[in-house]
Amino acid sequence: MILISPSGDRPKKLGVFAKYVPLSVPYGIGALAGYLHHKGKKAEVLDEEIEPANPDVFRSKTKDLTPPYIFGISSLTAGIARSIEIARTIKSIPDFSDAKVIFGGIHPTVLPEDVLQSGYADIVVRGEGEKALEILYDRIKDGKDYSDVEGISFLSNGNTIHNDRAELVDLDTLPSFPYDMFYRYSSRYALGFITSSRGCPYDCIFCSQRSISGKFYRFRSPETVVEEIEYLFKYRGQRHLTFQDDNFLPVKDRTMKLCELIISRFGDSISFDCQARADNVDDEVLAVMKQSGCRLIHVGIESASDRLLSLVRKRETLQQIIDGVRLIQKHGIQVSGTFILGFPTETSEDRKAAYELAKELDLAFVRFNNATPYPGTKLYEMAKTQGRFLPGDNWENLNACGSLTENPFRRNKLSFVPDGVSEGELRNDIIKYNMFFSLRPKRVFRLVFNRFGPAGWFELPENWFLKPGEWYSLLRFSAKIGINFLVMLAGILKYKLRSLNDQGMPPQQSAEYAASARNTYLRKKRQHIPGTFQQQSWR
Repeated sequence: MILISPSGDRPKKLGVFAKYVPLSVPYGIGALAGYLHHKGKKAEVLDEEIEPANPDVFRSKTKDLTPPYIFGISSLTAGIARSIEIARTIKSIPDFSDAKVIFGGIHPTVLPEDVLQSGYADIVVRGEGEKALEILYDRIKDGKDYSDVEGISFLSNGNTIHNDRAELVDLDTLPSFPYDMFYRYSSRYALGFITSSRGCPYDCIFCSQRSISGKFYRFRSPETVVEEIEYLFKYRGQRHLTFQDDNFLPVKDRTMKLCELIISRFGDSISFDCQARADNVDDEVLAVMKQSGCRLIHVGIESASDRLLSLVRKRETLQQIIDGVRLIQKHGIQVSGTFILGFPTETSEDRKAAYELAKELDLAFVRFNNATPYPGTKLYEMAKTQGRFLPGDNWENLNACGSLTENPFRRNKLSFVPDGVSEGELRNDIIKYNMFFSLRPKRVFRLVFNRFGPAGWFELPENWFLKPGEWYSLLRFSAKIGINFLVMLAGILKYKLRSLNDQGMPPQQSAEYAASARNTYLRKKRQHIPGTFQQQSWR
């Protein structure tokens, strides 16, 4: 079986940041390949970030395999067009006339008809794929009927058939992730990662991960996780790891035992980052996490408004988030945070409060994303019901970081703009707060001299300052960021002028007033006055 990770058009999606965001291993299909190997079956991974998915590569990868060939394509919503294009290419190759194309991932799980009706997919595996793929592999190779396999959808006489979901697999029965399959590209991949659990027991309206495993939270035994860490430490030289778990802390006893095992096995030889909710932390677990090497915890803060936190079903209050972040910092662990701007009913004051909160909490790294209604989320249903969902051609607008990373002169539309704000105003706020936070001297110093932040964020190459080519790349990067900044300032001026003109002020006078207001605003931003944030009304 050839398992394919389509390119999400990384340069287009990340723009000027593409060079400085580490390339992630395609974890989902990598784990499936490792599982199939464990079951004695042949499986290879084709990652389009490394090599193209084209007829010559397909022929090369199948030359030692026996037909019928099986191709598995994983797809997120934003990459579904490329996934279908790959499937079309496979079906067009005469030598692959009896090949089976299987789709999996979040988008096919949520919208299997969208994939099957393309005419290029034979089967969709919904949810986690281990058990279904194992059975499908044998049935297809043996030429047997697979219509009763749990967890799949397929077409029969033009009708879409959805079999019952497959039972979730026991994580301790799975093999370790097959890092060896990706080690030959270690100069390009960030290999210092590990997954110790799957799922999340919460139900935020913007998170599409629930479509894979529901609200079930399962974790591997701490002993199994530590064995995998030892492999990465001893044989792959990884001294810093990132736990890819959606939530590292829902079960305190499990986290405590895992950290205690890390301490006893590795002492202070390793460090790690993880992701957790602010209301899951306490002094006891944080003390053990710090001792075991926890360097940074990523917290999804989302908003500085209790009203909006309730709307998105975050199930924690703003005060709980603030208290949790400060407690983490008290234990000497850094905190990075993400905010989502553009939720329904959100105001410009709500967005500004989010920015002020990020500053007041002195977060190590911050990203302000645009609210994106991915299929499978309640936000998706809400956006459609309100008639404000703009997916674009082939879902191309679904990019949560698009406001910041796309070319400022050739942008896709935002996939969702709530009532009460224009797309331009929302986009400018997102760009403004990202830049105002990250371009302050303290943050620039941290990025440049600490060299890296949370996994999947900005990272400079090792010893970059000794390489002339990196200086040139950074100068180009800085110039493009500067252009984004100027475009953002022009956007702010534009909307201030429009607002003033709406009030009946003469154009020349309004332009002078807007310029003066902008300069005053920026000057005040540079003069942070301690204590003023506590007076914000949301508190």
